[in-house]
Amino acid sequence: MKKSLLISAVLVVLMLTLAGSVFAAELDTANPIKIGYIGALSGDTALWGQAGLNGMNLTAEMINESGGILGREVRIIGLDGKGAADDSVAAYKRLAEQEGVVAVVGTNFSSCNIPIAAVSDELHVPVIATAASNELVTVDAAGNLHPYSFRLCFIDPYMGYLAGSYAYKELGLRRAAIIVDVNDHYSTGVGGYMAETFTELGGDLVAREEAQSGDYDFRAQLSKIAMAQPDVLFVPWNYVDVALIAQQAREMGISAVMIGADGWDARELIELSRGALEGSYYVSRPGFNLPDAEAYFEIYNERFHSSKETECLYGNDGLMWIKQAIEAAGSTDPDAIRDQLEATDSFDGLLGHMSVDPANHNPSRDAAIFRVDADEITYVGIYDPEK
Repeated sequence: MKKSLLISAVLVVLMLTLAGSVFAAELDTANPIKIGYIGALSGDTALWGQAGLNGMNLTAEMINESGGILGREVRIIGLDGKGAADDSVAAYKRLAEQEGVVAVVGTNFSSCNIPIAAVSDELHVPVIATAASNELVTVDAAGNLHPYSFRLCFIDPYMGYLAGSYAYKELGLRRAAIIVDVNDHYSTGVGGYMAETFTELGGDLVAREEAQSGDYDFRAQLSKIAMAQPDVLFVPWNYVDVALIAQQAREMGISAVMIGADGWDARELIELSRGALEGSYYVSRPGFNLPDAEAYFEIYNERFHSSKETECLYGNDGLMWIKQAIEAAGSTDPDAIRDQLEATDSFDGLLGHMSVDPANHNPSRDAAIFRVDADEITYVGIYDPEK
């Protein structure tokens, strides 16, 4: 009873009161609404995938305690995409063709969602990427829309624009170097826009180096960067590689401010980097710094005893957005859900307010700057270079 009341209270705080839900005396569990999740549930980035699945499961419990969706039980089916394109595509196909899901949330890797998007064109089950920010997640190389592919995060050009602007305008840096993962759409995409924005504002790009995740030794590239003497080093990688690059860069005498994007957004970054990222910055979503998200985490942490990984908020928001679409359509037909997702002009989740551009399925939402120090990550605030 105490747990039920606590969850109900949090629903009010989070404004997750389920307007339009059928508060039935008995939840229809014989005909559940199945919704899929794909994430890296194993491997180096499993903390993200586990957090996303946990968030969806927790929110599904809240929804079911309040009457379900259209009076029916919500059932989450989570599959391991392993952070790999082939495995993620296979997981999507299984969810769509065998498990009977009406929609899918995940992944948080552009390299996985780009091929999923092409498959979704054929299978007609909408997929909502969480932190997959490359433009090609929702449109193809010719700019044609993938009609069943959506996302919750802002896109690579915007993150790159913010990072480049912050380095030049707010930090007063003028000489940039960049190292990118040549095999990763996310890294090359965000990194390209970081460099482009920085140079368009008047900065100099003094070095550009390529490597790939799994190399473990970046000293050859970093030695060339060290000779160029940058005052800012853009590192658009995921946090495990970021920590290693940062340590090796400091060992080689590179004192430049390091700047990244949402791939840095993991609490493990502090422990893994061992102080090498002192005074660095990254661009990401506001995360747990919004009141509703903080309140949600109290319940989440009580259940899972976990660190603050933003993917759990994405899991919640993905499910709640699908719920909003189903209720607006009055149907669980995947095509009807797709139409409502595309027509979204207002959705309020734990990560804030957003609307969707129907031409490209990209959301319009706020982004924030974070500072990394030796023992903590500090929320600097929402950043808008135009203000």
